[in-house]
Amino acid sequence: MPSSAFSTLAALPVAPAPAAVRVNSRQRTRASQAESGRILSRVYGGQYFEVTLVYSPMKRSDAAPLIAFLQSRRGRDSLFKVELSGYRAAAGADVANFGNYDDDTKLHLITATSPALETFPDARAGGGQLYTDTVYMRASLARDAQQIALDRDSLIRLEIDLVERL
Repeated sequence: MPSSAFSTLAALPVAPAPAAVRVNSRQRTRASQAESGRILSRVYGGQYFEVTLVYSPMKRSDAAPLIAFLQSRRGRDSLFKVELSGYRAAAGADVANFGNYDDDTKLHLITATSPALETFPDARAGGGQLYTDTVYMRASLARDAQQIALDRDSLIRLEIDLVERL
């Protein structure tokens, strides 16, 4: 079971399911380039994921649970969990799958399984158990406004931009 901290969070509805998921990994860095072309860079701050859930056009009645949930979040103020279990290449601890450790709420990406399991980011103090069956991201909306588009066929088009909250 991922961290028990997830059990107290409201959950983004899993139905309807997104047609596509875009994941960005954000690592804060500073870089400067000299006239010679040499680039100096430095990492500052931590790493976090941004996720965009893209939904197929749907009827208003199908979109209603998502719209109601988004409105209840009050913009970026509220934390919630998003299940990412359905967006993996294969079950288990495979490279490029996401996972949660039982002792933190950070989303981890599996980068190697041999000779030992490695995840990104790997700066972990504890040695918790990695779970890949049910994977959550502790998130909030990326912006205070979420666009809900109604096209001329009376279908809702929806993309939800999320940011991982640590």
